[in-house]
Amino acid sequence: MPRKLRNLLNLLKAAADPTRLRLLALLAPGELTVGELTQILKQSQPRVSRHLKLLCDAGLLERFKEEHCVYYRLAPLDEPSLRWHEGLDPNDTELRRDRERRDTVIAERARRATDRLAERTTAAEVHDPLGGTVGGLLVDELAAEPIGDLLDVGTGAGFLLKTLAPAARRAVGVDNSTDALRLARSQLQGVGLGRCVLRRGDMYKLGFGASEFDTVTLGRVLSHAHDPAAVLAEALRVLRPGGRLVLVDDFDALEEATGSNPIAGVRRWLLGQGFKCERLRPIDTGTSHLLLTIARRPLPLKEAA
Repeated sequence: MPRKLRNLLNLLKAAADPTRLRLLALLAPGELTVGELTQILKQSQPRVSRHLKLLCDAGLLERFKEEHCVYYRLAPLDEPSLRWHEGLDPNDTELRRDRERRDTVIAERARRATDRLAERTTAAEVHDPLGGTVGGLLVDELAAEPIGDLLDVGTGAGFLLKTLAPAARRAVGVDNSTDALRLARSQLQGVGLGRCVLRRGDMYKLGFGASEFDTVTLGRVLSHAHDPAAVLAEALRVLRPGGRLVLVDDFDALEEATGSNPIAGVRRWLLGQGFKCERLRPIDTGTSHLLLTIARRPLPLKEAA
């Protein structure tokens, strides 16, 4: 039997179970933990884990660990007809009840994460860290070329991902705070962007290969970094030649961090790491005074010629 046909049969066998179909439908909008899936399905954790293992072994799900939690998400499939959840009846009583329970679980996850984050910052910074008008301005500024593969470093509650991911081919958010990632997952599922990938990571040592992204964003990250040059060097490494770096940061905080005029200071940081500056634009949102910066990793000399 040809390998492709054998793989297809394995997928069909793995999905041919009511509980496993429910799991695929639940995970279509985004990542959930074993504990959350157990709550939603009202089944024992060993039983749910057994179903999840079969789906992972067949290549229908991906599994990853974040601190003490194990998350599951749909695996990318080349064959559109294998997206099982799209063929399920959304009005089915059991599936509708699953969705309602999932919404409750996600809302509770967001509430707990918000409460913990609020102990370290203000509510405004948690929910709207860059001010409500920045999203539209950013979309307009970047509209001249595709977003492509997007990496949001220090993603927080996912504000920049929520803004730019709809136009991206692939969108990844990285943060070192588990609570921030839990809130981001909840926020992104709520607006239908559950296929964004969120991972815990270090902005000084990103777990990605060189030249992997077309666009890298940092929202209110650089002004708080103890080594901004190292953050920029790592951003340069993961950007493809010709790729764009987008910085949105607090103007006054940058003034303190650079020890000079923020525009001159940020330009100096970027040039020092090999970026080409294209745009430095102060933005006043009414609640925040920000600096929007767009820089580019230069093309190799042969390509640029």
